[in-house]
Amino acid sequence: MKQLQQKFLDLRQEKWLAGFAVITAGLLAGLILLEFTNRYNGGIWLRDFQVFYRAGSRVISGEELFRPIRDGYYSYKYSPTAALLFVPFSLVPMAASEVLYWLFVSALVLTGFYLSLEIIYPDFKQADPKKIGLLLVLAALILGVHIWSELTLGQVNHLLVVLYLAIVYLYSRHRPVLLAFIWALSLFIKPFGLILVPYFVIKRRFRELAWFAGFTVLLFLLPLVFYGGRFMGEQRSWYDEITVELSNKADIFQPGNKTLVSVIAQHAPFDLIEPGSEYLTIYKIAVVAVVALLALLVIRRGSGVQRPEVLDFAFLLALTPLLSYTSNNAFGLVELAVFLLLFNFGGLRPWEKITAACGFLLIGGNFYNQLPYDWGVSFYEYYDSISLLSVGTILVLATVFMVRWRETM
Repeated sequence: MKQLQQKFLDLRQEKWLAGFAVITAGLLAGLILLEFTNRYNGGIWLRDFQVFYRAGSRVISGEELFRPIRDGYYSYKYSPTAALLFVPFSLVPMAASEVLYWLFVSALVLTGFYLSLEIIYPDFKQADPKKIGLLLVLAALILGVHIWSELTLGQVNHLLVVLYLAIVYLYSRHRPVLLAFIWALSLFIKPFGLILVPYFVIKRRFRELAWFAGFTVLLFLLPLVFYGGRFMGEQRSWYDEITVELSNKADIFQPGNKTLVSVIAQHAPFDLIEPGSEYLTIYKIAVVAVVALLALLVIRRGSGVQRPEVLDFAFLLALTPLLSYTSNNAFGLVELAVFLLLFNFGGLRPWEKITAACGFLLIGGNFYNQLPYDWGVSFYEYYDSISLLSVGTILVLATVFMVRWRETM
């Protein structure tokens, strides 16, 4: 009994937990609210999660994963390896599993925030708890729309955010094996992690790269346990899904395309150029080349900075959704950059503060149809049509770049 009392007293002294407690209360309140308002319709409805739930059920039964005709819009499009992650959720009834997944994503949100603090300032537990609490609340407000959409749809983008944050955390602590395993696993959910390969080459972290290659092969082969001789057929189906997805996203003028190449083209007179023109190809290559040079400059300017990997990874992760056409929720990858700028906001120059603040507002203003009534939908449609989410991310990246240029982080 005395030990329990002592643990409770120790917990009360951990004042930095207050901010996490507020966020936890908000996440649980959202679950309760949706369960209550939808109680007559069977509770919350995480429509994207239901795709993963079905995939988990199919993989343990050795059934065909990819059935685009039968499943329609909500067909499975990820790797057979990724389907294994959802096997535990498929072992309980759907209604209960959706609640469990909400709690799982909520735990990921808290883990991501904790890892962000650990990466940026390992001694944050000794810092002013009011500052930590305020930082957490501000970060939650900036990233809240992405988190809420992730929760209510049951997506996997925040899982990727936490996996990448774990990679950054393990990188600074020289844990190559676990880092490589997490990195390889992330690749089978979405291949965004490939953007980190050049960074590890530049940093000569060949040990991590070797482990990464090995784990990638092993995880690719893992579904053999369930599919046996039909293994390659499932992998080919996954490849076909990727091919179709990429072809659908090749048009830079397609609505919903928020990549840097698309945003620039949509605000420039490039629509006068015919699709498929060699000039558009040259333009795409030029934009990617400039971005690669800027990223290389960021890395090189950090050679004299203590713990340069924090800003390096923050820049690369925030850059990822601007290079790959994906859902708006993938812009949650700006999380580490948001925490980095918030934690060091007092040391920014006036124009850097303005740029960062504008970026935060535009990222947090991605309401994604969460506003009520027609005016909310109209606002979002206008917001989305001029790609303000991408603009906000670009402003955050610009601030991070300016900070690194001064070699202060």
